[in-house]
Amino acid sequence: MDDAQRKAQIRTTFDTVAEGYGSAGMEFFHKAAAHLPRVFALQGHEQLLDVATGTGIAATALAPHLPQGRVTGIDLSDGMLAQARARVQALGLGNVELHAMDMQAIGFDDARFDAANCSFGLFFLPDMAGLLQHIVSKVKPGGQIVTCSFYQGSFEPLVDLFLQRIQRYGVNPPEFTWRQLCLEEHYHALYARAGLTDVRTHRHDVGTLFDHADAWWRVIWYAGFRGLVAQLGEAELARFKQEHLAEIGALHNGQGIPFNVAALFASGRVA
Repeated sequence: MDDAQRKAQIRTTFDTVAEGYGSAGMEFFHKAAAHLPRVFALQGHEQLLDVATGTGIAATALAPHLPQGRVTGIDLSDGMLAQARARVQALGLGNVELHAMDMQAIGFDDARFDAANCSFGLFFLPDMAGLLQHIVSKVKPGGQIVTCSFYQGSFEPLVDLFLQRIQRYGVNPPEFTWRQLCLEEHYHALYARAGLTDVRTHRHDVGTLFDHADAWWRVIWYAGFRGLVAQLGEAELARFKQEHLAEIGALHNGQGIPFNVAALFASGRVA
């Protein structure tokens, strides 16, 4: 798959899942975003770039902490941006602007921003170092860069059961590239390649207990897993869902189904 095909696939997937992205079952995105104001050392006046802003979850968590500043969010998916605009309007935030834009070709002047954020976005591209360096180029010297990924062990054992079963249906999942950024040492090496200084990492549990296996299905249906189950025919999909949710339901421990997710944040300064 070449770069254009990869981007087209990403855009199509996220246009498709935009309506339910970050909704019930995926509260971990909101829990992770709630930590961002503490990870950033904001003074309140900064111009902040939010890369791969999606439905605006991170942007709208940061905007209230910038009363004299502004968040500029960019994303490739028009569907996700439509949800982000609705979120911004519902919250009455006047200091968020959103643009349809490729994060590999950010159309703003170099050193325009005081800070940049990229939540759960770096790992969508094979050249994570190149993408990070491109983001860094848009931030002033001394400015702060924050990115985050999922920590090692996130989604287990639910995702393992999912992958085992989907392969029985002849679907071969790609490598989960977020696992290349799932440990602190991964981020320290990546940030060093980008020339960032004062690198610090923060890990936070953002998981929950699911009352019912249907909550896990919403994660599958409204996140990146959608592209895998979309390869099944209607009858196959119904059978797969029934079989898979039965094995997920068996994990109920009397209080709920443990949904283990941890967010790993990395912060650095532009030299």
